[in-house]
Amino acid sequence: MQYQRLQSGNTLIEFHNNWLGQETVIANGQIVSKLSSIMGISHHFTVMEDGHAVRYILTSKVNQNLQVALDLTRNGVLIQNNIPIPYGSIPKKPENKSKKLGLKYLQEYELEECLAEFQKALDLNPRDSETHFHMACAYSIQEETEKGFESLKKSVEFGLQDQEMILNHDMLAFIRMHPSFEHFLNSGFKEIKLS
Repeated sequence: MQYQRLQSGNTLIEFHNNWLGQETVIANGQIVSKLSSIMGISHHFTVMEDGHAVRYILTSKVNQNLQVALDLTRNGVLIQNNIPIPYGSIPKKPENKSKKLGLKYLQEYELEECLAEFQKALDLNPRDSETHFHMACAYSIQEETEKGFESLKKSVEFGLQDQEMILNHDMLAFIRMHPSFEHFLNSGFKEIKLS
């Protein structure tokens, strides 16, 4: 197994390649590409950075020394090349039990318990976009508009991959009905102007 971490600004990109040639790319903790190759392949993915979609291409290849290496392109510009990939597996991350428990409480509408567990999860990983998103859902159900907007803003800022969920998730209905939501939406989920 081979593993490498690359940093591009606030974006952490992890590459994992197993002995079967299955390659996995993870950006900010979310799987963004899974492909198989023998001699290398290009992984195309988009990451939200500061509210803007940034296009990446992570290319695996075999160099002249027959070692697997990576090239990283950001918005068409090569920013890292020929990064060797050492052998070793993905380091084990501590399982975020609080995040799982918070999701369980959210599904059961145990909102105070849910928010307490999500706060513990953020203590482990304050940039977890999914946890911020789910906190916004809980705040929306509680009709805590300002906290809901703040959580959604952080979720997008930290790279929420599927922003369509903000427009479609049932638990966010209260926030979407708020008069300030249209301005929030039009600002790319960056500006909160509560009226």
